[in-house]
Amino acid sequence: MSHIANQVSSGASIERVLACPNIPTLPVVAMRILELTSKQDVSLREIAAVIENDPAIATKVLRTVNSSYYALSRRCASIQQALAFLGLQTVKGLVLGFSLARSINGGGDDEVSFDFLEYWRRSLYSAAAAREIAILSRRCDPDEAFVASLVQDIGMVALWRAYGDRYLQVIDLAKGDHRRLAALELRSIEIDHTIVSSEMLSRWRFPESTVSAVRFQHRSHEAGPDALMLARTVELAGTAATVLSMKDPHAELARFRRDGQDWFEIRPAPLTLLLQKIADQADELSRAFGLEIGSSADIDAIMKSAATIRREQNLAVPDLDSCDLVDHGSITIDSIPDARSFGRDLEQAFLTASPRAGIGLLLVGIDRARQVQETFGIRGVEAAMNQVLDVVRSIGGGERAVYRFVGAEIAVVLPHTDIEELCRIAELVRRKFAETGVAHPTTFGASFPATVTVGASLYESDEVLRRENCIASPDQLVSAAMFALANGRRTRNRVVVFHRELTSEQQESVSNPHSS
Repeated sequence: MSHIANQVSSGASIERVLACPNIPTLPVVAMRILELTSKQDVSLREIAAVIENDPAIATKVLRTVNSSYYALSRRCASIQQALAFLGLQTVKGLVLGFSLARSINGGGDDEVSFDFLEYWRRSLYSAAAAREIAILSRRCDPDEAFVASLVQDIGMVALWRAYGDRYLQVIDLAKGDHRRLAALELRSIEIDHTIVSSEMLSRWRFPESTVSAVRFQHRSHEAGPDALMLARTVELAGTAATVLSMKDPHAELARFRRDGQDWFEIRPAPLTLLLQKIADQADELSRAFGLEIGSSADIDAIMKSAATIRREQNLAVPDLDSCDLVDHGSITIDSIPDARSFGRDLEQAFLTASPRAGIGLLLVGIDRARQVQETFGIRGVEAAMNQVLDVVRSIGGGERAVYRFVGAEIAVVLPHTDIEELCRIAELVRRKFAETGVAHPTTFGASFPATVTVGASLYESDEVLRRENCIASPDQLVSAAMFALANGRRTRNRVVVFHRELTSEQQESVSNPHSS
C-alpha cells in the first residue's frame, strides 16, 4: 500500500516540477537536431543547415572543434566539415551542450540563489570524464557518454525553480555529497533530481539509453542491459567530478579507483592519472561554453591521497595507459652522467634492490625536439633539456638519479619506489615543465612554450607482480619505458606507464595515429 502511495506521490511531484513555467527548456535548434538524428536517412547537409540557422551556436561549435580539445590535424571552416571530421554524434553533443548552457541562467539577482558555478563545474568535469573513460574502456560511445553526463543534473535546476529556498536547504544538507543529495531530495520533496532529469530528457526525445543512464546515474547496476555500460560510465564520471571538486576526496577517490577496475578493468594508477587530463579538458570546455567553473582541481593532493589509499589497502598493481630525435652529440646540458653510466648504475640498482621497494624508471623526452631545434637552434634543445633537469630536481620526496639518455631524452631512476610514487613524480614533471616555459637561448628574459612526454616502467618488489608485468631485468625495464614513451608520443604531452597488457593492437596504433 505504501509503495503505491509513493508512486502516486512521485507522479504528482514530477508534474508539479515540470509544470513550473521557468524550468529549463531546450531551444528549437537542439530539438530539431534531436529529431533529425533519430532518423536513419538524414543527410549531413540537412543537419548542418539547421545548426547554421543559429549563428551563435554554429560559431561556438566551430570554435570548439578547432580547439586543442579535439586536436584536429586540419582546421574546420564549416559545420559540414566539422560533421565530416568529427562525426554526427560529436557535433550533436556540442549543439545540445551549448543549447543547454544558453537556456540555463542564474535566474535573477536573488540574495540567496542556486550555485551555478558549482553546477557547471560538476557538469563539465563529468562530461569530460565520461568521454575519456569511454575512449579508454571502449564500452560505449564517447559522445553519447559526454552528452548524458553533461545533462544528468538538469533536474537540480528544475527542482530549484519549483521549490526555491526549500530546495537550496536540501542541497546544503548534502554538504557536497551527490549520492546523499538524491536520498535527501526523496525525503524532503518526495522526488529526486535523477527522476526529474530523466523525465525531462524523455520529453525532449533524447535516446532511451541516455534517459536510462541519467535515471540510474547513482545506481548503474539497476540499468537495463542496453544501457548498463553507458550508465556505469556516467556514474564513474560523476565520481570523478566529485573527486576533482572536493577538498578532501579520499573516500570518493577510493570508490573511483575501485569501480573503474571492477566495471572496466582499468587499473587504479592510470585511472588516477586520467584525472589530470579530465581537469584540463574541463577547463578547455569551460572556455568554449563561456562558463565559469572556479579554480583548478588540486591534482597534487589527489595523487598523494591515491598513494595513501594504496598503502591502506595494500594495492600493489601495475599501471596502464595508453621520435623526435636530434643528434645529441652536440648538445651540452648540465653535468649529469651519460647513457653508459646509466646502464652501469641501473645494473647495480638491481643487485642491491630492497625486497620491500621497487625500481622505477622515467624516460622524459622533449616533444617535437626537431621543431625546437629548427626554430631555436641546438641551444633551444639544450635549454629545454636543462629545464627538465631543473623540474626533476625541484620535485620533493624520494631518492632519484638523473642521466643523459639518447636524443632529447633524460632518464630518471627511482631506486626505492612504488607505482603511486612513480605516477606522482611523472605527472609532476610533465605538468611543471609545461607550465614553466623554456628560457629563450638568445633573448634575455624571454621564453618559449614546450612540452614533454614521459614513459615510465616499474620493476616490482613483489615477485608475483613482477612475473605478471614481465619486467625482471634492467634491459626489460628500459625497453618497457621506451615503449611507453613511444606510445605517449602518439599524442604528446602525456604520461604513459608500461604494463604487459599493452596488446598488439595498441602497439600497432603507435605507428598508425589514425587508428581508433
